Amino acid sequence: MPGTYEIRDAVVWPTDLSLPTRPPKLVYLDMLGWINLAEVAVGNAPAGYDRLLKSCRKARAEGRAHFPLSSTHLLEVYNIASVDRRRARAAVMEELSDFSYLMGRPQLQQLEVESALNQIPGVNIPPQGPFALLGPSVWWAFGKEGNLVTNGPDPVGAAKHVCQAMGIALGDDAVVSLSRWCERQLLTGPDDHEAPELVSIGYTIDTWRDILQKRADQENYLVQQLDADPHWRKGRLRDVISARELEIELGDVVASATAAMKTSIGKLLDYDRKKLRDFTDRMPTTRVAVSVKEYFHYDNQHKWASNDMNDIDAIAIAVPYCDAVFTDRRTRTAVASRRDLDFFGTCLPSGPEELADWLDGLPAPAADT
Repeated sequence: MPGTYEIRDAVVWPTDLSLPTRPPKLVYLDMLGWINLAEVAVGNAPAGYDRLLKSCRKARAEGRAHFPLSSTHLLEVYNIASVDRRRARAAVMEELSDFSYLMGRPQLQQLEVESALNQIPGVNIPPQGPFALLGPSVWWAFGKEGNLVTNGPDPVGAAKHVCQAMGIALGDDAVVSLSRWCERQLLTGPDDHEAPELVSIGYTIDTWRDILQKRADQENYLVQQLDADPHWRKGRLRDVISARELEIELGDVVASATAAMKTSIGKLLDYDRKKLRDFTDRMPTTRVAVSVKEYFHYDNQHKWASNDMNDIDAIAIAVPYCDAVFTDRRTRTAVASRRDLDFFGTCLPSGPEELADWLDGLPAPAADT
């Protein structure tokens, strides 16, 4: 693909982010992967997934791999109409992830922007962290702590009472059992998203869908603009994508950070185009998002949909921060074809057998000494 400038070789990792130790390796499975793994139980999975599920379970049990979830998974589970299918997907997701979630993209963007700004001479945003990449609740993917909290004098007794009242198995620890039940319910969602009692208190998933669709509409609008002035696709497309990413996806975060310093990103970077390019490329999630969007915008026949935005949100986190990413063929091609993303070193298996081979080849964790 043609271009008019050289993309930086590396990125600036957020200093306030605490990454988990390896092993276990972090493996990100997109929703199609989870669906096919769930289908193994009923004998409807495509070829290779039976072996993959066994490899995932073995690698998980031996501490060689971990399979975190993301906010995108939650939204995609909720898009499944059948609650029985949602429960089946959630069951295998619980087994392999243990309800561990990656930090959400907005929260990662905040940390990345602050670290990128701190690379500018004269800028010194004080640390606020560390913040863990992984959290033990779906709420972590949305910037919240999560987990059950009680102000009562006897949390264990309260948890036992609730479990007994609701028919939840107590297990060895009532608090843990109740917490897992809550996470399971949050991931699965209500039996009926349009139940009158839920609608009456303002529950809806349309807000999420509308936001994603609005973002997709912005990309379709860009397609029209590029069609009207085709020379941008011949050399300056990344400039366009980067500028829009900075304005649309990062605008509020950057404006808030620079306003506190009584300046603007333009002033900090001397309104220099090269410096502005470098600023967006140095942030891991933004770099991936820009590269993938650039790939798709070279094709003016691509019709952007809300699912595209879901995929980009997920891949923007997974590629820089996970060790392996198993996604659909189209998204994999978009990532694998971009040489500017190679230095992340992320494994991008092309099918279930290839991922199973990779998992089976992971070394066992070193024994404690």
